[in-house]
Amino acid sequence: MQPGSRTKMTTADSQPTALPPEQIFERLRAVVTERLDLTPEQIDNLHPDLPIVQGLELDSLAQVTLIAGIEDEFHIELDMEDRQHITTIGDLVTLIQQRSAAN
Repeated sequence: MQPGSRTKMTTADSQPTALPPEQIFERLRAVVTERLDLTPEQIDNLHPDLPIVQGLELDSLAQVTLIAGIEDEFHIELDMEDRQHITTIGDLVTLIQQRSAAN
């Protein structure tokens, strides 16, 4: 599957399966790179334990931009409750993986 591809993975009986965490992380990195005005060092420092807001130094506008990009890329909706439970990149990857399996 090509990076950024929106095709869902399926099992032999055509049931959707969760995207692999590595694929989610790479697609997430692409969203961050495309949508946010970050330095190359900030992009290079993306890792699962990185606190999203503090680690990427996101103001409120950048947070909204990132959320919109994630919703567009992964065809999910992040509500306020979701946002309150997501602190790290890893938390976000886990949530996206859970939602991709449910869609």
